[in-house]
Amino acid sequence: MSRIIEKEHQKKRSILEWIASKKLHIIIWIIFIFYESIIVGLINGKFGQLASYILYYSLNIITFYVHAHVVLSIGLQKPKQTAWKLPLLLVLEIIGYLILTIILDYTIIHHTNYTGTRKITLDLQYFTPSLYRCIYFMCFSTGYYFLMRYINERKKTEELEKQRLNNLIQIARSENAFLKAQIQPHLLFNTLDFIYQNARESSPTAAEAIHSLSEMMRYSVDSNKDREFILLDEEINQVENLINLHQLRKDHGVQLRFWYENEIRGIKIIPMVLITLVENMFKHGELLKESHPAEISLKVDQGELIIETANLIKTLKNTSGLNAGMENIRKRLEYTYGSNATFKYFSNTEHYFKVLLTIKLS
Repeated sequence: MSRIIEKEHQKKRSILEWIASKKLHIIIWIIFIFYESIIVGLINGKFGQLASYILYYSLNIITFYVHAHVVLSIGLQKPKQTAWKLPLLLVLEIIGYLILTIILDYTIIHHTNYTGTRKITLDLQYFTPSLYRCIYFMCFSTGYYFLMRYINERKKTEELEKQRLNNLIQIARSENAFLKAQIQPHLLFNTLDFIYQNARESSPTAAEAIHSLSEMMRYSVDSNKDREFILLDEEINQVENLINLHQLRKDHGVQLRFWYENEIRGIKIIPMVLITLVENMFKHGELLKESHPAEISLKVDQGELIIETANLIKTLKNTSGLNAGMENIRKRLEYTYGSNATFKYFSNTEHYFKVLLTIKLS
């Protein structure tokens, strides 16, 4: 029972909301009908039946909105078809209006207390008033259609203008943030350099760690400056800094072999690929066992750059971070190289995690 009452209340709310949204239309129609029926009736000295007013004004109101939202919308939708489609729809609309007029006249004459002299004769004299009323409301409806179209276009223009202003504001904020980001790393690097210079004599190991960390951070900042490709030399230098930093942390106990030829440094590659692979090795790999050293190999063979890594897996319980890093590299490689790059990674039965990356060199 409560659900039925709730549905009834919801229907009433929907009706009231619809009336509120069409308030202006309702007011205008009330004023128009009052003018035509009351004022004109007073001037002519006679009034029609209530049923006649309801039926004919319902027909005219329906014609008004059908003309604007159906006939003109469809007829003007495709400019190339307007020349034949719009006239056809107008003719059909007029014919439909005249047919409905005949039906309403018949209903009023034969099913109400009609006492007038109007008869259905189906001649020019009979159809002329109805044709005039039809064209009369079609003209008003055409004006309404183009007014609504202008208002909608104006709203779209205003929305685009607001969006453009918002974009300008966002660009200004981004530029401001970029300037701040430029200042902050600059201050950080100067501070690290100051600490490095002061620690060189008193604590060479700490100074070396600070220097490696500073170089890595500087490279990370520079790699985000919209550079699509960098020399492999830059990645190699940062990998060596990363290895050196971990060696200092682990008292040179990291078991890692890094193989490459100097000629390979001149090859260009997208940034943060090699360094990410090595970071994952340190994060998820067991690199302290002398019997199971990790390996990084870079070489060129038959026009392809080949990058291979292998390391003992630290744990098998949680590899979500590892997989996320690998998938990020895969997506970047696919976006840049397409089918010219292959990227494979897997773990074998000996708990070794291996990566094989090949890129065809142009």
